Amino acid sequence: MNLRLIYLYRNLTRNVRRTLLTCAAVGLPIMIYVLSMSVVHGVDKFLENSAKQLRIVVTQKTSIVNPLPQGHRRKIEALDPTQQRLTAVCGVQWIGGQRANDPTPLSLMAADHDSFIPAMPEYQLTPSEIEAWQKDRQAIIVGSGPAGQMGWKVGDRISIVPTLPPYRAMEFHVVSTAPDAPDNQSIFFRKDFLDEELKKDGFPEGLVSFFFVKCASKKDLDDFRQLIDTTFAGSLDETRSLDEKTFMNEFIAQQFDLPRNLAILSGLTVFVAIMAAMNTMSMNFRDRIAEMATLKSLGFSGGFAFSLIQTESLLLCSLGGLIGAMVPFILFTFTPAKDFQVPLIVTLVVEMSTCLKALGIAVFIGVVAGLWPSWLAMRMHVVRALRNLE
Repeated sequence: MNLRLIYLYRNLTRNVRRTLLTCAAVGLPIMIYVLSMSVVHGVDKFLENSAKQLRIVVTQKTSIVNPLPQGHRRKIEALDPTQQRLTAVCGVQWIGGQRANDPTPLSLMAADHDSFIPAMPEYQLTPSEIEAWQKDRQAIIVGSGPAGQMGWKVGDRISIVPTLPPYRAMEFHVVSTAPDAPDNQSIFFRKDFLDEELKKDGFPEGLVSFFFVKCASKKDLDDFRQLIDTTFAGSLDETRSLDEKTFMNEFIAQQFDLPRNLAILSGLTVFVAIMAAMNTMSMNFRDRIAEMATLKSLGFSGGFAFSLIQTESLLLCSLGGLIGAMVPFILFTFTPAKDFQVPLIVTLVVEMSTCLKALGIAVFIGVVAGLWPSWLAMRMHVVRALRNLE
């Protein structure tokens, strides 16, 4: 057997605990990197899908918390009477909510029932679901995320307590769980039903949180985004219009800035892995100074010593990186965890390309971690090293 392979095997098995801990010190950060980047890529795909929808989101100029009057819809529609460029205007009012005795928050929104279907075609409702939505004032479309979590299915009667007025339980009939919708968390019901409930309790009605304005082309989106704000400039309810991708990106950044924070987390974990691997390789070298000096005294070159330590470092880090990259890939591809759902990005998909990038990072960690002790081994003076051991 090759002398280098024998020596590597003996070194790796000499202190099994140190070897395992080093693999774990690299594998865990790599696993965090793979999961973090998978979430970031999922959010990017969600935003790209938002861009494809060609929708403008119209909110109150000062804050999304402040509502807009429902009457703005007619004025926006009047900007294109033919409805050739502005194909649908849908008012949406967010009221949040949860089930009774269940603290799990729900993203409950009331939408104009007559324009919801053309404004939100990605929900891909069947003809029977559309008919039920149009006929039943208590119809509700539940995202696949909460539907699976709560055990709701089409035909169920459900009760939700809104976070905002009317603050009391509202009864709904599930007409769809939107299994193919890109947004798996949102829950939509009819706004005329909400206005009825608000009127019963004396709360203001006819308000919306924002409007979704569906455009026919990218040019129409750019033109009307500016025209809408110009139309309401100087009024009591001025607007701020953004394309949906920009709106969603700002919303994510304001709430938790997930992509940026996960990118920072990934960078920090990789740095920690480098420090841990460098410390291990330095300790290994200090423990084997006599062996390296003996090898060189027997005629082995400095390059041989360099390659021994560098190969050991690469092997350790690559093994840890392989484990760290493949565990989440297998977990979220071939086990029940593949159905694990994350807000915004539906199901978490761990792509092989992300795992390969992570493995490349692990190899880089191995090169960096072994570089200094390998250099010391190559430049070692045999007599001086043996004398220092006396």
